[in-house]
Amino acid sequence: MSRGNLRADNLHKSYNGTAVVRDVSLHVEGGTALGIRGANGSGKSTLVRMLAGVLRPDAGTVSLQTSGTFVPRETIAHHIGFVAPYLQLYDEFTPAELLAMHARLAGRRLPMQRSAECFDAVGLRIRPHTLVRELSSGQRQRVALALAISLNPVALILDEPGVTLDADGRAAIERVVAMQCNNGGFVILASNDERELQLCHTYVTLDPSLAV
Repeated sequence: MSRGNLRADNLHKSYNGTAVVRDVSLHVEGGTALGIRGANGSGKSTLVRMLAGVLRPDAGTVSLQTSGTFVPRETIAHHIGFVAPYLQLYDEFTPAELLAMHARLAGRRLPMQRSAECFDAVGLRIRPHTLVRELSSGQRQRVALALAISLNPVALILDEPGVTLDADGRAAIERVVAMQCNNGGFVILASNDERELQLCHTYVTLDPSLAV
């Protein structure tokens, strides 16, 4: 995994004339985890979607560097693993098939050993060949985590990652965050759960009153 960093400057996003995110700036370095705090409605999910490159800001910039080289804006999403409860998985495939398909769409091949490592990391070792539709919501969230880390992205962005997870699932999040940082990548974790935020080294707090 390449060491990288991400910088966001003065991000702004409005819906129907109402500002949801206003003038937010942040910086996260390789080897660290940044926590994003904020009450419901403060814009956490909107912010992380802009950071992940899946939502275009109305104003402001996001820049990602890997191995000292800036990543073109249109390809930022290719260098990021993104997990959120609102992202849907194709439930007619098995987790193993999803990881293989995810790699093919990125023009890569995922060795079986790497798939096994990902399932071990998220605690899904005995279920990789069960159809996703037959898995519980917590197991699906673990599949999403395995997908996010499978191609060794420089950035791992987690939006409320533990919302459907039990204690063992939360331990899997802790393992994944530690692995990402230890390998030189970085993590951005948006949550209201202090147990998850304790995994982070620095924090940004969103105040909904400032976005009106």
